[in-house]
Amino acid sequence: MASIAHHLSPLLLFTILLHTSINGSPTKPPTTPCPSFDCGNGLIISYPFWLKGKQNNDEYCGYPGFDLLCTDQQPLIRLSNHLYRLKNINYSENTLTATYLELNNGACPIAPHDVRLNLNISYFLNYTIEDKMVHFFYNCTLYPPSLSSIACLQHGLKRSYVFMEGAIPEFDWQRFCDSTVSAVVVEKGGDGGVLGGGFGRVLQDGFKLGWRSPDSDCRACEATGGFCGYRYSDGLHRNFICICSDGRRSDNCHDNGVVEQTVVEASASLFYA
Repeated sequence: MASIAHHLSPLLLFTILLHTSINGSPTKPPTTPCPSFDCGNGLIISYPFWLKGKQNNDEYCGYPGFDLLCTDQQPLIRLSNHLYRLKNINYSENTLTATYLELNNGACPIAPHDVRLNLNISYFLNYTIEDKMVHFFYNCTLYPPSLSSIACLQHGLKRSYVFMEGAIPEFDWQRFCDSTVSAVVVEKGGDGGVLGGGFGRVLQDGFKLGWRSPDSDCRACEATGGFCGYRYSDGLHRNFICICSDGRRSDNCHDNGVVEQTVVEASASLFYA
């Protein structure tokens, strides 16, 4: 027994020291570097989205522009200086569903502003093939008499209209209408879903956006089980960093757990030999 202990102790010591050099502590178990969260409405949100204000000041875990806010138990995402309510996230399809934050629950809501994507994130967060663009023209004082208007938005002689992209009648809408708004919706059931009086439901259902990894470094990181993070070295320039499941920061996680597992298996084989 003394002989076994004599030969085993240095191996165990080597294993512990190697484990410590990789993970920083021999007793601390690996933790999830990018934990999921819930704003309070039951929607579980996880990577590549991250909660603004909860990460380190100089580093966050997730894609640029995918930072969310929790307000009144609702997750909010910012797109081109406007906040939208995040309704759903489909991680298997890499899509999210968002809707106007300002909409009321009535059958006759008003789209308050255009839906636009941030230019700095539009190359990896973009519309899906299910999205359709619709155009609203509000409170028009002059209009073609043969067109059907939105009945619930009629105010005296003023009329409001909505048209699908590519189907806007020729008219000087900008001149004779108080405001115009271009909104994105997921059209269900053909044009009648919007033009047939169901525009309120369609607006409340929201629109879809799909995402992809922002760059080749991020794709390589994710392919090895890592999480893409970014660190601001001087507050202006963003540097990519791959955050591995054991908390290490590296270019990728190719060797994540391989060395440690090999050493442990070797020690076990010597012990039982």
